[in-house]
Amino acid sequence: MKVVSKEIEMIAYFKSGGKIAPIKFRIEEDNKWKVIKVDRIISMELEKLCGNKLLVYTCSAVIDGTERIFEIKYDIEKCKWILYKI
Repeated sequence: MKVVSKEIEMIAYFKSGGKIAPIKFRIEEDNKWKVIKVDRIISMELEKLCGNKLLVYTCSAVIDGTERIFEIKYDIEKCKWILYKI
């Protein structure tokens, strides 16, 4: 996986108990928006980085006809989603 660390727009839902589940996101590439649907959440863990709490999701999706594994992060304090690795 390559580190891209780009901010993304996410649609997610909150399960009972407060767990967040990403559904789909969009990212701007070459002045065009691309929508990627999260097919499967492989793992989720809490990461603490310099006092910041991040939820780190390893997910899979079919992108341009190929299944890809990627990592997205949710910054709890800033309420931002980041496509970290793909």
